[in-house]
Amino acid sequence: MQGLESGVRSPESEVRKPAWRKEELRSGYRFPLTLWERVRVRGRLATICPLVFLVLILSVPFLYADFTYGPLSLSGNLQTQQIFRHPEPDKWSIIQQRNVARVRLEYDWIKEGQAFGAVAVPWIRRAHLVALYRGVYDSIYDFQPGPRQEAFPYRGGARRDGKLSDLTQGAAHALRFESIFREAYSDLEFADIPLTLRLGRQMIVWGESDNLRMLDRTNALDTTWHSGGLGMETWDDLRIPYWTLKGLYSFGRIGFLVDVFLETYWVPGHWVPAKIGFLPGRPWSVPTPNPFAGSPTGGNFKLLNGTVLGRQGDYQQSPSHNSQVGVRLGATTPQGLTFTLNYLYQRFAQDDGMDTTSLRGRNQCLVGTSGCASSSDVALRNALLIEQGMLPAEAYYPYVHTLGISASYADSNYTEGVWRMETIYEFGKPFADKRKPILVLDESGSPVPSGLFGVKKSDAWQAFVGFDRPTWIRRLNRRTTFFLTTQLFWQYIPAGTARFQGQVSPTDKVRNWEMVGTVAASTVYLKGTLLPVTFLVIDPINHYSAQFGWIVDYYLTPSLILRLAQSYFFVPGFGGQVDETWGLGGLYRRRDETVVRITYQF
Repeated sequence: MQGLESGVRSPESEVRKPAWRKEELRSGYRFPLTLWERVRVRGRLATICPLVFLVLILSVPFLYADFTYGPLSLSGNLQTQQIFRHPEPDKWSIIQQRNVARVRLEYDWIKEGQAFGAVAVPWIRRAHLVALYRGVYDSIYDFQPGPRQEAFPYRGGARRDGKLSDLTQGAAHALRFESIFREAYSDLEFADIPLTLRLGRQMIVWGESDNLRMLDRTNALDTTWHSGGLGMETWDDLRIPYWTLKGLYSFGRIGFLVDVFLETYWVPGHWVPAKIGFLPGRPWSVPTPNPFAGSPTGGNFKLLNGTVLGRQGDYQQSPSHNSQVGVRLGATTPQGLTFTLNYLYQRFAQDDGMDTTSLRGRNQCLVGTSGCASSSDVALRNALLIEQGMLPAEAYYPYVHTLGISASYADSNYTEGVWRMETIYEFGKPFADKRKPILVLDESGSPVPSGLFGVKKSDAWQAFVGFDRPTWIRRLNRRTTFFLTTQLFWQYIPAGTARFQGQVSPTDKVRNWEMVGTVAASTVYLKGTLLPVTFLVIDPINHYSAQFGWIVDYYLTPSLILRLAQSYFFVPGFGGQVDETWGLGGLYRRRDETVVRITYQF
């Protein structure tokens, strides 16, 4: 996991300090006229490896391989993806050249009460093993192209915060590779009771919503894979898997209800929050440089109690201090309404789009205690701590109780579509409190707010309603229907929010109500080989901040897929600052991206 470890520089912050020319600063931010101008090639690996990977993908489909042998099967894909950023039509840069190999192993190690075909295990009917490996090499860290990247460009005049070429070779090496078994679990189906267990490293996916998560919050998100915008990456790549024990008990019919089940899980100790990465090392993650860089002692500022933002709060990685649990009861009514009742007790991961905080400021003394007679003493103690390279704050991930309901209903009589809904109520979410400022001394020795705040907890309500429908649009496609889907999400904070400070900027206002809507359409052409998708996400509360995107998948063969995708972020008719937390045109303005991806699946 990436983070800001005590005494260790994160790869994103290990940057050479360039001596920018004054005339370059005056001339403004300019992308290269051509893609490969001013590209810095560091060794032959940068040019050879991506070409070898591409040739391998293109050549494999012409080979025949059967990866099934009895109860053992092997599947997966090879993938190469290029992301180009273009904040303006004539300004382009490459920000990712990710090459991925995924290998999925499945093995029925118990079948009909026989383990490995030899040992009798009569109490287990079937056991199925799944292991998913993901290996990644991103050659962008080898040739490290420019230009300087934009941080928080929604302010109008974009701020520039370094290039990939500013990374040291050690920092680039730490970022270019990944090798991990993302999933490794076994399903156990018992013979005499309707109970199934899933034990191992896995993901828990609950709820009915798409893209904006509510009940689907067990596994925090990895924003270093990609942050900002919807639809460009799969959730299976974005979720962080945990070692988990999950069980599902099927009751069958109870009264008039059918398909009644009870499902529960336990994450015993190794939960981690949403993973974050900073500029310039992660140009597709959060749009900000490392906020903890520049400690007076060199390196990064440390946080209190050994905590690390995006990695570790003030708790131990043990079942007694860091367990997460959830339980849900589901059933279907005779009318076809499928519903679940849910309860979750877990730490808050800071990845659901609400303007909460994961950084809690803490003054080093309280007025009236020994050696702390006034606010000046409070500010002095905090200032002395900062001089030692430590901020008077800690990464904060408290436990939150969550109650939720999800439901879906296929209406064949009136709308001929599927209605979906989901709602949760959470107790005790953390918000930055402007009435609890963390004080420091200014140049004149007077106590002033530092920009850090203490925390106040508040309840929160989130919900969504969605509608899906296959619809004929014969002028656009005479052979196949379009699948249309639309969703409306909203958030409500019942407490007064005037005292809360948002996390996007000092002017970020935390509102009682927030809302966002999505609409998407997809169909197929050319006998199912061409699959276009288009979508729009819009926030009517924050100046209609929006994202528009489209994706086209073309199956060159059943195994070889070419994808071309485009994502635009904008705020219609508004050129000022937009503080929004959904990750749309306010936060990610000028982050328009084009994606070219080739996948071979086997």
